[in-house]
Amino acid sequence: MLDTVIDLSSLEEQLSSYLTDENSKRIKLHISFVKRLLLRHSVLRNHCQSLIQDVHSLFRDDYWLKLEILAQSIPHEDDLMFRLCLFHFASAITKANSRPSSVFVFDTNIDLLHWYRKSFRLGKELNDAISAWGEQSMLARSTSLSYAQMAQKCLQLLCEATPSIAEQLCEQGLLWFNSPTHFRQIFNEYPIKDKHCLLQSALFSVLGVYHPGNFKVVRITINDKSIEVADLNDIEPVLVEQLQALANSDKFKGELEHSVSAMTHRFTATVNSIRIIAIKNKKDLIGVGLDGFRQDKFSLLKKAKNLLSKRQFNELLLLLKQHLGHDIYRHDYIEYLLPFYFEKERVHRHVNCSELANQCPEIMRELLEIHRSETKLLPEKNYGMITLHSRFIILKRLLIKFVLPDFSEHLKKYGFKCLSLDKNRIQKSVFQRIQSDVKSKIISIRMGTSYFETIRWVMGITGQSVVEAYKLSFKRYQRHARRMKIEDLYSDDELKELIFYIEKGIKETDNVKQLLALYFARIQVKSCWNTSPMADIELSDINDVSLPTAKKSIAVLIQKPRKGYDTDTYPLDGRTVNSVMRDIVYVRDTLTHSYRHLGDHHTQQYLFISKEKANVNRVLAANIVVYIKIILNRLGCTVDYDSMRIRKNGANHLYREVAKQMRAYESAKLHTFDTFIKHYQRVSEEKTQQTLHTAVDVMQRYFTGREIDPEIKVLMVDDGSTQKTPTGECASQGNDAEASQYGKEHRHLSGSKDNGWCSDFLACVWCKHFRTVADPDHVWQLLSYRDYVLVDMKASISDIENNEFQQEAITALHQRVDDILEQVAIKNPMAVTKGKELMAERGMHPFWAFAVTSVKTVGDIL
Repeated sequence: MLDTVIDLSSLEEQLSSYLTDENSKRIKLHISFVKRLLLRHSVLRNHCQSLIQDVHSLFRDDYWLKLEILAQSIPHEDDLMFRLCLFHFASAITKANSRPSSVFVFDTNIDLLHWYRKSFRLGKELNDAISAWGEQSMLARSTSLSYAQMAQKCLQLLCEATPSIAEQLCEQGLLWFNSPTHFRQIFNEYPIKDKHCLLQSALFSVLGVYHPGNFKVVRITINDKSIEVADLNDIEPVLVEQLQALANSDKFKGELEHSVSAMTHRFTATVNSIRIIAIKNKKDLIGVGLDGFRQDKFSLLKKAKNLLSKRQFNELLLLLKQHLGHDIYRHDYIEYLLPFYFEKERVHRHVNCSELANQCPEIMRELLEIHRSETKLLPEKNYGMITLHSRFIILKRLLIKFVLPDFSEHLKKYGFKCLSLDKNRIQKSVFQRIQSDVKSKIISIRMGTSYFETIRWVMGITGQSVVEAYKLSFKRYQRHARRMKIEDLYSDDELKELIFYIEKGIKETDNVKQLLALYFARIQVKSCWNTSPMADIELSDINDVSLPTAKKSIAVLIQKPRKGYDTDTYPLDGRTVNSVMRDIVYVRDTLTHSYRHLGDHHTQQYLFISKEKANVNRVLAANIVVYIKIILNRLGCTVDYDSMRIRKNGANHLYREVAKQMRAYESAKLHTFDTFIKHYQRVSEEKTQQTLHTAVDVMQRYFTGREIDPEIKVLMVDDGSTQKTPTGECASQGNDAEASQYGKEHRHLSGSKDNGWCSDFLACVWCKHFRTVADPDHVWQLLSYRDYVLVDMKASISDIENNEFQQEAITALHQRVDDILEQVAIKNPMAVTKGKELMAERGMHPFWAFAVTSVKTVGDIL
């Protein structure tokens, strides 16, 4: 329209009175822009006459807003420029900081122009709703702004997904959502991309402020966050009350050492999970709320497990446990999970039989009945829950692996009775397969034996006879097990490293849980007590003992399940085993004292209890050794912590040696075990090594054909795994070099029969198979050998020339016994003391009666 004349003098004259040095150039520039746009677009010329004649008309009858809506018909770049011109004209007059097509929420403008251009009514109502929300919201500013933006986003997604709904909204406005029920029905029928229903919740909240009569907003407040739950309130108001009570609890307020933000997030996520369940299972919650989850044997909880992710379900479980006030166990909501309750530990362990139930539902019904009967009658049985749990694990494997593959039809038809059908044919077949697998090393003999025992057990409780067929041979297994028991010991260097890192951890850590574990390890290394009895020590098992010297002493009662639950009493004072007493008292009175009152009555009575946030639980034997191993590995220890090996070794003598050097180590601020060994474990061994070398040389010449071992091996307990000899214990398995040499030297005595065992008891103390035990009886045997047998041998040496070699051999044997006794005294001083008392009271040990003819009776003294 080049020939069109546009006169903007009136507009220029009106705006001139509002010009300043700051805006003058900008206003004049935008007047020229408007003139250009009017020349270019006739639709603007037709509707801008009022603006040209009176700039103040922008603020009357939504004229400014209508011009912005009108500009949608021109190209986008011109649209932007035209709206910018209007904004600068208005801001020059009124200092306006927003357009009429936007809504101001706190410090942010939310643009609604696209809604106005779709429907003036819808845009206007959305503007009023968001404005009212910004004024009335009690949430934090950032949360209120986020809700306003999400409400608009929710409406936009709904309109884009369903054009028919968009048309109705444009025609009827926001009140087209006439009730909460209608609102939720729409989103159920036409779902949008809103995984946790956050957008829907935001739009509902905004609508509730705009029209509270139609949209009653119900919220749960937790910390600084508000959760809209009107939909849950419609289903069951009691449910909302229960959730609000949980939100007000100490746990979700973060008063039990939990993070407030984390607990708020977890609670919100759980409410969303409940919403998912409630929408599909309304009837289960009506009238009872959260209590509906446990009705009908937790049927709703079982449905929830299939609807929710693993993480969502676990969070729901935690919330329900807090609401119900008791634990919910896995067997409550998982089918075919057989529970076994361990009363001392107060935990359930389970056997999952779902695979068996899928393969043979008939036998599963019988197995459930056996489980019910056995657990009920367990107090009358001669075995405990540990054994029963193990037998059900093995029975499940036995059925799946050996019975079902070949005899499924028999099992389905007759149940466990099928084992004795046809003269025990199936039972024999199973025994044969187990024996074959053991011989082929497919399964271990220990597992094979467990299978046999379990079959006999199930045959017994079902009233069937057992056939003794296809037995397993234990000879090779027993020899191997005996060898493992003897040889699987820590060396002194390994024990020193363990002790070093235990002490290092105690000095460095400030974590109470780790410190408790390290003290557990420290006490175990010093005392050689079993893990399970240690973890079971109760405060009532620790008794203070009054002594005439007024020095403190305690007595600890240890109950050992494998000894038929016999109770052993250990008197401890400040000097015993480098003061185990002080460690126990420290754990009881210092380490656990501050949080012991937080545990329940059952937990409080145990010595070893740990605190995790606000939860106090007893230390379990099944977990503590693994935890100690992890701690020591992190500290740099290269030796695995094994409680069984520690128990066999005994390490208190090393603990004293290492602890003595730790003080110098700590003062020098050194940080590695290698440095500790290098600088603080140097021992002058010149004299010892010279004496030992001489003795070994003599004995090698004297006992030809046999290996001489200078190492002294002292066991802490006699577990029956070794052969008995007059001198001590023999770890030989027979048919070795020593037996062969003995056979050559004594062939005329055995009548050329190969015995397979060495019987030269006079040479035992230098043999590589020799062991002694740190107890009084074995000390008595060694003293008898030294003071009777060797003295008798020395007296019988003929007084002829060249008999020095015999004298050297006897001297070496005498010195060897002294060295062994010295090692025993280090590990158990009382054993040597009591052994000497036995020697003084009873004379020679009965084991040596065959060797010394000059002593007629045990009580005779030389």
